[in-house]
Amino acid sequence: MRDRLVVRVRIAVFIALILTGCLCVGDRSVSFWWLLLPATAFAAVLRFHQPVVRELKRESAAEQFYTRCLARMDGNWRTFPVDGVEFIDPEHPWAGDLDVFGNGSLFQKLNECRTLPGRRKLAAWLTTVASADVVAERQEQSESLRNEVSLRERLAVIDDTVDWKAAETALSGWLSEPATLFSAFAIWGTRLLGLASGVVLILVFGSGLTGSAILLMLLLQAPFIFVNRQRIRAVMDRVDSVDLALHQLSEVAQQFETFPFIEPSLQRLQEQLCVDGVIASVRIKELSSQIQWLNNALRNQFFMPLAWMFGLFILLTHRIERWRGLYGTRVPDWLDAVTSLEVATSIAAFNFENDEYCLPQVTDDHAVFRAKRLGHPLINAVECVCNDVTLTEQTPLLLISGSNMSGKSTLLRSVGTNLVLAYCGARVNAAAFESFPFQIGTAMRVSDSLQEGRSFFFSVVQRLKAVVDLTGESRRVLYLLDEILSGTNSHDRRRGAEAVIRSLVNKSALGMVTTHDLTLTDIVDSMDDKAVNMHFEDQVSDGHMTFDYKLRDGVVQRSNAIELMRMMGLDV
Repeated sequence: MRDRLVVRVRIAVFIALILTGCLCVGDRSVSFWWLLLPATAFAAVLRFHQPVVRELKRESAAEQFYTRCLARMDGNWRTFPVDGVEFIDPEHPWAGDLDVFGNGSLFQKLNECRTLPGRRKLAAWLTTVASADVVAERQEQSESLRNEVSLRERLAVIDDTVDWKAAETALSGWLSEPATLFSAFAIWGTRLLGLASGVVLILVFGSGLTGSAILLMLLLQAPFIFVNRQRIRAVMDRVDSVDLALHQLSEVAQQFETFPFIEPSLQRLQEQLCVDGVIASVRIKELSSQIQWLNNALRNQFFMPLAWMFGLFILLTHRIERWRGLYGTRVPDWLDAVTSLEVATSIAAFNFENDEYCLPQVTDDHAVFRAKRLGHPLINAVECVCNDVTLTEQTPLLLISGSNMSGKSTLLRSVGTNLVLAYCGARVNAAAFESFPFQIGTAMRVSDSLQEGRSFFFSVVQRLKAVVDLTGESRRVLYLLDEILSGTNSHDRRRGAEAVIRSLVNKSALGMVTTHDLTLTDIVDSMDDKAVNMHFEDQVSDGHMTFDYKLRDGVVQRSNAIELMRMMGLDV
């Protein structure tokens, strides 16, 4: 309402300005000084309108924030534009199999970061294993921020459509390099000529001094600019188009600098933003403003002559270099604090919106995975079926058989995805959850590669080898193998699968293996009670196949492959 009113006033004042101008041109008795009245009024209305527009944008962004929150809680978050696809690494030991990035991913559901560095840190949390102490600290951070919806709203109204990739490339290394300042002669000479230019402009417009005086001032500044042109260009090439990214970083930092954190580790991060009286947001905004002025001086054809006269090419470049010398080495600490706080806020939002989830217990004391009523966090609550899963050093293997589409793969992903959430300090979809900080290894989504000349079975073996190789590292492994060694004959599958499983068990790894080849279930009988057979099953009634997705003890007693082929119309 206020925005429309101000727009109407602006139009009216602009029309008055045009009419006054026409009157001054048509009637020589009317002084052109009368134009100052509507011109001043228009400038005042324009200045008043800018904060109204900003407030309107912020209110719209806040509305979108709450709409997005409700969409996540209703399970409609898969249309969110930021899905982390740029962080996909085909060689990562679990990210591809557990839907960490991409459409419908964990990242897409979790992300509330405004900056690209913040999103990159969230991606790092989702793809690395944290120690039990780090997990505990992350849990304390996210739980202390869980109910701070107002903080998340204030962050959400900050523009996140900033080209951070260009900014990171430009700033990489530059901020930590030694500053190259201009000579005192160049600085003071340019300043004095700038002052003289101001006097000349006043005399030209106020006392009738000829315009040649302006040309003289431009010529006097030329030697200083010519001598230092390479230095000006070098700085401009490094900081070109990074002002918006810095401005966004300043706004995000300001929200965290002024927030009354209670949790000690969050307070320590906040202290990184204000050391020795230097406030990060103020200094970053200062650099952003200087870069913006320099951009305008070099690219705005109307502003460029004035910038030349007043020596802004040299003075602004000098101030940017001086800023780099004073604060450049602090930027990594500022970025670390801001991005860590952004990620903690994203995890806190997830915890708030999934209050029914439990807080996992991650401990280094003993190698165990134990979850009660475990469900997949990316499946809507009304559709999610939960199961109990237990893996211990005494019984480190679950061999799960079952028919097609019965829920085997989903159970593996439920285990892995909830572990990833736990490492981030988030709540997990379970009634109770206890785990060692395992290194996760998965072999689930495997495909051939025509470009690399790999067959499907070769890709399967390659992936299995990568999982086995993880056991050679210092951290205990939890493996999730789906339809192990599918793609070869039953005899080779039986021998190969047993060899891989025994190798993993002998190397103290815990894990789950699924299969619909019932001959593989005999492996359990020869493993001295270190493995347990469990299964999923289906029901067929009146030509319709149904699944309850419940995990049961023992080996599945029937297969649905033939029945499924008949239902699809094949004559079998």
